[in-house]
Formats: sequence, structure tokens, C-alpha cells
Amino acid sequence: MPDAAPAARGVYKPRRPQASPLFRLVSDHLHRLQTVYDERFAREYGPWRPVVTQVAEKFLACGVLEHGFARIRCDACTHEYLLAFSCKCRDVCPSGHAKRLAIWTQWLDTTLLAPVPHRQAVLTIPKRLRAYCLYRRRLLGEIARVAARTVTTAIRTLTGERDLAVGIVACLQTHGSRANWHPHLHLLVTDGGFRPDGTFVSWPVHDTARLTEAFRRAVLRLFVRLALFDEDQAAGMLTWPHSGFHVHTAVWVPEDDRAFATRLARYCARNPVALERLDRTTEPPRR
Repeated sequence: MPDAAPAARGVYKPRRPQASPLFRLVSDHLHRLQTVYDERFAREYGPWRPVVTQVAEKFLACGVLEHGFARIRCDACTHEYLLAFSCKCRDVCPSGHAKRLAIWTQWLDTTLLAPVPHRQAVLTIPKRLRAYCLYRRRLLGEIARVAARTVTTAIRTLTGERDLAVGIVACLQTHGSRANWHPHLHLLVTDGGFRPDGTFVSWPVHDTARLTEAFRRAVLRLFVRLALFDEDQAAGMLTWPHSGFHVHTAVWVPEDDRAFATRLARYCARNPVALERLDRTTEPPRR
């Protein structure tokens, strides 16, 4: 008998987005959330942004044939099927985000990541500063640039090489493990830097406490420069015994483990919602 396994592997199986708990959650509660958001949630999570509505509506149309599709046909056997359009959105849609991550990590592997060791750096800021980012989203980008400069300066200082070029991929996460507002940064950093002649110099053993302190002072200077804090407020925060700032650099990636490097990059830019961890236990309220 002919082996049917190869043919079976090529069968297209459309996903069923409307069956997922996330789709049902957004579909059943998006309109009501919009009507009560300002009163119940704006103070804690910031103002409702139009982009939220746009992304949610695209997610509800993603993978649903009624919202558009392409007809795929094989010229050889005339077999055909319908392929629903994708929203191509990041973060909210697990399918769209997964496709973006797959393309992005392939680009990192083939184009950007140098064949040298890398290290993950996770940088967090205290709760007092997180509230400012709710109303000034561009502040998140400023903090990311401060983090990159801080890590670069630390590597150059410890190696004694002022001209080292340090490679950094920065991923901004705004959610915690409980979907709470928790902006923090994941950096994938070359474990050292390159001299102008291309020679790689490794990052020596370093004290994360000193790196954390450098990051704290740099962020507070940023807040003073942007007139969010005055000098006295910044100085007061420097006296806190537990600053709320933290830098973690313990995850190291060997130069020959490209698979680990790309998995780590995917983790750094992961979707805030994991469908396999999401379950619906209550029925929607009657209308």
C-alpha cells in the first residue's frame, strides 16, 4: 500500500479562532468595557486609547472567513481551500503575534545576531515611576534608551575600552504575570563589545548592584530633565533603602547556541496572553 503519511502532513487545518476563550472574552465584553472604563479603570490603567479598540476589532476579525479570505488552489490536482485573512496585529492576537515573532527571530538569526556570546538583561523600575508611563507612553522609549546607554557604558567601563560597539536588542514589556501594569525591559546584549577592528572583547564579571545603581541614577536624571521630578524629589528617592530598581543579568547564551538565543529573543518579545493558560469558567451575563 502507498504511504499516505507524507500527503497527510500537507493537509491544511484551519484554526478556529472563535472557539478560543480569548476570542469569546473580547467578543462578549469589549463594548461593555468601553462604556465603564473611564469610571472604573482609567485611574489605575490610564486613559482609554483608540488603538485598543482598533486592535481588538482586528483581532475579532482575524481568521474569520466572513471578514475576507483567499482561495488557495493547486494547479496539479485542482484541490482548493479557503484561507482567512490574518489581522497581522502584535501582542493581543496570539496568531498574528506568533507570525511576527517567527519572521523577526529568523531575521535576528540570519542578519543581526553576531556569532558571539550574549546575555539577557532585565531592568525594572519602581511603582512610583510606572504611573507616569501610563499617561506618557513615549516615556517608555526614553527609559529603554537610558537602559541601553547604561549597559553600554558599564561594559565599556569594565573592559577599559571606550570605543567598544555593544549590540543590544531591546524589548519593552508592559505587563506582569497577572496582566497588571508592570513596564520593564528585556535586553538581549552581546556579552561584551567589538573594537573598531572587529575584535570582540568579553564583558568581565560584574556587580549587578552597581549596574542597578547606575540605572537608577540615569532614570532619575531623565525624570528631572523632563520636568517630571525636581532635584529634591530625585535626591529623596536616592535615599530609599529599597529603591524598586532592579537589574538581572544571570542568563548567559553561548556563542554556538543560536537556538537558545532565538528562543530567548522570542521570550523577551512574547505575547502577554498564553492561550494554553487561559480557560473560561463562567458563562457571559444574559443580555
